[in-house]
Amino acid sequence: MTNYLKLWLIRHGESLGNMEGRLEGQMSTPLSPQGQWQSQQLAAYLHHQGPPTALYSSPLRRAVETAHYLTTGQPPTLVADIQELHQGIFQGLTWAEASQRHPEICAALTQSLEYQPVPGAETPTAAHQRATDWYQTLWQRHAPGDMVWMVTHGGFMQQLIRVILGCDRTWQIPIRHTALFEFWLLNPIQTHSSHHNPEYWKILKFNETPHLKTPWGSSARSTD
Repeated sequence: MTNYLKLWLIRHGESLGNMEGRLEGQMSTPLSPQGQWQSQQLAAYLHHQGPPTALYSSPLRRAVETAHYLTTGQPPTLVADIQELHQGIFQGLTWAEASQRHPEICAALTQSLEYQPVPGAETPTAAHQRATDWYQTLWQRHAPGDMVWMVTHGGFMQQLIRVILGCDRTWQIPIRHTALFEFWLLNPIQTHSSHHNPEYWKILKFNETPHLKTPWGSSARSTD
């Protein structure tokens, strides 16, 4: 039987910043009651998958709190490279607040699909390079046969998924809180002999939340 590096990408549970509609970026707020419940359900579901070889988490509080629900003994390893993209002058603001404080920038963002820089914000190019560097680091630390769980953020996940798929563009993916992506990987580089063979890389889950459909370990939904 072929051994794969089994990589699970996990978005954090809902945070207080998410609940308030803030452009949270690298701002660090705790989980909301809903996010705590989502994380509890996720932990009960993943318990049936077996313990991971490694559990990585963004150092931002909403990710760390989610990851702590998933621990099976050792605390998560915090990795700054997998935190969310910085939102610059928008960070921590709602869109209404940003529009009031920076009307010209917000107008430019809504009137054109062309890239519009936000002062102080991480650029898409920089974020993509960060994802590329982390993916290379992942393969330096792990090999086929390992199972890796990674709790991170929607914006960074879009960049990392692009890298994993070897895609030349970034796709907008509406990633739900505690959504799961499960990739089975045999070779990090598309060589001539493996380029067209799907047995080298498999997608078993893509933006799925099976734990929120079935009350794993809980008979009722709770937001207390």
